Amino acid sequence: MGSPVLNFRQIQAFRTVMLSGSMTQAAKELHTSQPHVSRVIGELERRIGLKLFDRHSGKLIPTLEGQVFFRDVEHTFAGMRSLEDAAAAIRRRGAGRLRLASVPSMAIAVVPEAINVFAQQYPDVDVTLQVTDSLTVCQWVASGYADVGVASEIFNATGVESELLQRNVGVLIAPLDHRLARRRKTITPRDLVGEKFLSLKSSDIARKQIDDACLIDGEERRILAYESHFAAAICHMVSRGMGVSIANPLVAKSYADRVAIRPFTPRIEFSTHLVYPLNSPVNMLAKSFAVGLRGCCD
Repeated sequence: MGSPVLNFRQIQAFRTVMLSGSMTQAAKELHTSQPHVSRVIGELERRIGLKLFDRHSGKLIPTLEGQVFFRDVEHTFAGMRSLEDAAAAIRRRGAGRLRLASVPSMAIAVVPEAINVFAQQYPDVDVTLQVTDSLTVCQWVASGYADVGVASEIFNATGVESELLQRNVGVLIAPLDHRLARRRKTITPRDLVGEKFLSLKSSDIARKQIDDACLIDGEERRILAYESHFAAAICHMVSRGMGVSIANPLVAKSYADRVAIRPFTPRIEFSTHLVYPLNSPVNMLAKSFAVGLRGCCD
């Protein structure tokens, strides 16, 4: 048979008796009765095969074995306090690193703001941000390569679960000296006839929405001059006078001093999703980052 297993109740009772000097006082501190404490100490002595206390003239005196055993007990409790301190430090500062994956538009516009908020709360945590398309964001989160992702679209059967973070209505952006910049009315597809238009890549979920919305009597009347995978690059090219575009307002606002931003109809939606691993607990750092990201979007 193996050695008898001690339990915390016995060790706690012994330690309290040693520190208080009596079973009566220990019982008060442990919110129990003196006979109960005496019984627990007796169980402990039988389990470890040592006599821990003697009684002399009504006083409880630790034996030499009891004193030696108490030193080891104190070492154990010191280790437990150290674990408590470590847990408190993790709660305050977090531990390890946070690995993020994001689509380019959010990596330019909002995610850096959220990282800044996160860093103020967890200054000792390393943050890694990888920028890629929505499909890869989902794949990285599913495989554990990223702790949390920010995507424009969620793909089925990727081993992730998601939360719709925000749904924004697209706006028209134009150079500051462009004729549409002077328009105060909502811009429509007919206003874009003959205009050089900067498009997202054909693989982007918003591209089809925009192209379908801009057809006039089933015909394309814009001049599709340039395209880019990066919404920020499109905003920059618009600011350089290279054409007009329709953008997520979260991205466009970062260029508000360089491009004119106007409402556009019909409605074009840009969705942003938080992506988590499926059937896996979300770690504390990822949760804290998500809170900050929601705040930045709001």
